[in-house]
Formats: sequence, C-alpha cells, structure tokens
Amino acid sequence: MTDNLLTLFCVVDGESTSFPAVIDPTKTVGELKDEIKTKKANAFSEIDADQLTLWKVEIPDDDDDEEIPILLNA
Repeated sequence: MTDNLLTLFCVVDGESTSFPAVIDPTKTVGELKDEIKTKKANAFSEIDADQLTLWKVEIPDDDDDEEIPILLNA
C-alpha cells in the first residue's frame, strides 16, 4: 500500500508557500481534508476539517510559465 502513495502539493489561499499532503489514492476527500488540517494545525485551529474547501489547480512546470501568478476563483 505504501508504494502507491500520492503526494499533493497544497497552498492555502493567501499564502505563498506550499506544503505536501501524502495520502493513499483510495482514501476519501474527507480523509484528505483531515490530513491537510493535521499538516496546518495552527492555520486551521478554529475550523473543522470538513469545513475546508479544496480546489484542483494545475500549475504548469515548464520555464515559459514561471512568472505567471496563480489565482483561485472562489
């Protein structure tokens, strides 16, 4: 099972740094939210994991797009 772990790089809206969340791809979105809350316990100390809103964002990794800012649509 550990051979199949998925690493997602997460960014909190308003922050400029990312952090990894490692999860088995068979887990639920709720379990991913629990993992994210655990990783960012201080930032999310006053919010329950099920209240987190997740977005799928694709960030190009080629040099041509290096300076393009990432905007989240709420």
